Amino acid sequence: MAEKQITFWRVAVRPKYIAGFVISLIAAAVFSLLGQWQLDRSFTQEQTAEEIQAVVTVEVTLDTKNVFIVDGRLQNGREVYWLLVNSFDKDAKSLTLAIGQSDSLLKAEAARFELKNSMVAQAFLPIQGYWLPTEAPLEVDGEKPYLLNSVSLAQLINLYSPDEPIVSYKDFMVANGVASGLDAKLDEIDAVLEPAAAINWLTLFYAAEWVLFAGFAIFLWGRTVKDAVERERLN
Repeated sequence: MAEKQITFWRVAVRPKYIAGFVISLIAAAVFSLLGQWQLDRSFTQEQTAEEIQAVVTVEVTLDTKNVFIVDGRLQNGREVYWLLVNSFDKDAKSLTLAIGQSDSLLKAEAARFELKNSMVAQAFLPIQGYWLPTEAPLEVDGEKPYLLNSVSLAQLINLYSPDEPIVSYKDFMVANGVASGLDAKLDEIDAVLEPAAAINWLTLFYAAEWVLFAGFAIFLWGRTVKDAVERERLN
C-alpha cells in the first residue's frame, strides 16, 4: 500500500521540488521573454517608398582615395555601372556615396580615375541623397579589385581601411550631383527600392531556440520529480 501512495504529485509538493518548480518557471519566463525579443527583431518594420527614399542632407568630406565601381545595377531595365566614393562626417563616421551611373565601364573607369586624382577641398559640404540598404558581399575580380559586384558595406569598410577598424553608417546613400563637376560625365542614379517586410531567418531560429529552452526548463523539473518517485518506489 505504501508503494501506491508514492505518486508524482505527492513528491512534487515537497518544499524542495516546489522551489525547483518556481526556479523552472522563472527560467521559462526569462527564456520566453528572450524568445519574444528575438522574434521582434526577426521582422523589419514595413516602410513606405516615400519613407525609404526620403531626401536627406548630410555634411561630409570626400575620401577620394577610396573610389570604386559596382557593376550589374539596373537602371530602367538596363544594366549600368555605379560609381562609389567613401566620405566622412564630422564624427569621422564613414558614409559610402553612390554618385552616378553609366552603361559604359570605360566611362565609369574614367570618372573613377578623374575623381581619385582630383584636388578636392578637404571641407565638409552639404550633400543631398536618399538611403539604400547594404547588400551581401560578392567575390571580386582579382584583376580589377576596384570593380565590385554588390554594395556591401562590410566589404567596402575592409577595402577602405584594411588595417584599422572604422565606424560606418549602416546604409549607403545615393547622392546625385556629387559627380557633376567631372569631365567624364555620369548620369544620375534612379534606384527604386520597393518597400517590403523582410524576415531575418537566423534571428527567427534563435527565437525558436529560446522557446525550446523554456519548455526544457519545465521538462527538466518534471523529470527530476519522476526520478525521485521511481527511486522511492524501488526503496
